[in-house]
Amino acid sequence: MSGLFKILLNSATLWIYLEAIWYFFINIVYYFSIPRIIWGSLIIVVLMWFIKNPPPNPKIVNQVLGVDPFTLQKDELTSESFSNGESFCMKVIAHRGGGYDYPENSLSAFDNSKRRGCNTVEFDLSLTKDKVPIVFHDSTIDRLTGKSGVVKDMTWDELKQLDISYNHPLKEKFEKTETILHFNEAIEQCLNLNLHLFIDIKDPSLEIANIIIDAYKKNPKLYEKAIVTSFHPFIVYLIRRREPKIIASLSYKPNCFSTFLYETFDNMYGPIISKVPFKYSLVKLFDVFYEWALSRFTYFILGISVILLHKDNISTKVVEKWHSRGVRVIAWSVNLPSEKLYFSKTLKVTYLTDTLLSEKIT
Repeated sequence: MSGLFKILLNSATLWIYLEAIWYFFINIVYYFSIPRIIWGSLIIVVLMWFIKNPPPNPKIVNQVLGVDPFTLQKDELTSESFSNGESFCMKVIAHRGGGYDYPENSLSAFDNSKRRGCNTVEFDLSLTKDKVPIVFHDSTIDRLTGKSGVVKDMTWDELKQLDISYNHPLKEKFEKTETILHFNEAIEQCLNLNLHLFIDIKDPSLEIANIIIDAYKKNPKLYEKAIVTSFHPFIVYLIRRREPKIIASLSYKPNCFSTFLYETFDNMYGPIISKVPFKYSLVKLFDVFYEWALSRFTYFILGISVILLHKDNISTKVVEKWHSRGVRVIAWSVNLPSEKLYFSKTLKVTYLTDTLLSEKIT
């Protein structure tokens, strides 16, 4: 049945092409006029050129991200010195600082990343009820703290008292409890450790753009050390519109409109957004359009340098497609040793991992 459907879809596509060719022929030969599709296309191009964010300086991109693994030879993938003279390559990113090894998004996780030789950490940025920027992934405190509550409904004074190591399976080995970090505290710690930062924005509110830009102004070193990413393209657009020097990434997963964002480490899909058939069908149409536009228009308008994709959606063809657009692919979250070899040696892409125990980083 699926084979028949593909034939039907391909036949419909062929018919559309034939109709378009016939339309062009009639307009040009018979009516001596330029088809509206050409004028419309030119209008869209001019509009996109007007609203697009300027791409960042390639030198700054390479300074922040290091050597692109995709361009390396096989013998360079395990080396710390490269043919172009560069010495930095972002091969592995500690996802939430490496949340399997230490409490996620914590100071001890960042310290462990440095000790293990990992040069980049990723952490999550959210806002409290009183608009304080904190380093926390989930929308609720339940999974990490053993207590119940919604982050956006709680104040900073309430949240900073919680122990985020409470439910960690390795809790007994930790010397002390861990508390939720203030955004400024995380930045200071990472910069002091000379780590590169992936700042993953979870809150889609407009206040977050001001917080990011203020953080860069307060810590100019972030321009050389940090990448901003989010599943929310408008937030990425707004930040780069106001400060084009910021290097940005877009995080993407299929069905991002029709399903909630994941809450666990490995699950790409959350529950569906609505069980109402009409509403679900409508958001599924948004999913189809967004996926279609992502590699055709969205990346160009945002001016991103990186696309973060779930590991199950990455192939050689996908990596090559994005590389041809000047955008690097980074995979999340890659935890099995066999998968790490595949992504680093075969696909030659950087990956986020929740554990650094099996890494051989010098």
